[in-house]
Amino acid sequence: MPGLPVIDLSGDHHIHTRLCNHARGEMEEYVQTAINKGLQNMTFLEHLECGICYDHRTWLTDKLFAEYFREGKRLQKKYAGRIGVRLGVEVGYNPVAVPQLREMLARYPFEHVGLSYHFYFDGNRHLNMVSRRQDNINALAAIGTNHVLDEYFNGLIRACKELPCNKICHLDAGLRHMPELCFTKRHREQIEQLLVLMQKKKIALEVNTSGIELRSHPYPAEDIVKRAHELQIPLVAGSDAHRPDQVGRYFMQLARQQTTLVH
Repeated sequence: MPGLPVIDLSGDHHIHTRLCNHARGEMEEYVQTAINKGLQNMTFLEHLECGICYDHRTWLTDKLFAEYFREGKRLQKKYAGRIGVRLGVEVGYNPVAVPQLREMLARYPFEHVGLSYHFYFDGNRHLNMVSRRQDNINALAAIGTNHVLDEYFNGLIRACKELPCNKICHLDAGLRHMPELCFTKRHREQIEQLLVLMQKKKIALEVNTSGIELRSHPYPAEDIVKRAHELQIPLVAGSDAHRPDQVGRYFMQLARQQTTLVH
């Protein structure tokens, strides 16, 4: 019977707010939506980047992280007993800024760390590998999709070795807005290497339902999720919400796609 392994959908563990500068809504609006949707727990996963030169900030500053924790702790107390609220971070890998990223991760009491890789450096500027902006897409296409994806997956492998984290976010979402993108045999080998490393280091895999909106199935694809399940890698559900109404999005569809795999 086709389908996905069983994933705990009682909580949404990838939520952004207006603090990241590319989402909308206050933290409390997301908490209230999660409660209204019957979720038992949730994880804010605000963006952390270091050393990135980009024309639009998509991550939190020190000042905003202070606000994040101040408001987050207030909400934890206010809604205790109604929903569990974790204050996490989505750290973006930058191979030349590992010491700074480590310092930032140690500075704040993050309760959950998701690892991603957003920005490719072309020698002059950073390009967002998961952006829908046409200027990013055109510049990355000119470099070559195979080359960029090689760097994307190699970067995630290096990041798992160099940065502490609890899970990998939207594993196969690199260049997600490029039409007819196909992974090569080399990319499949990199994904397998990454999964084996995650198994060894006890790093979970996020099943990110934002992919359903773009390509009818989550990030990562079903075959990758099943392989992670075979390796006994924990699976963590997340919506990648950027508006309060997106909390828990497509969780019902994900539930319908699930099936228990027999070991």
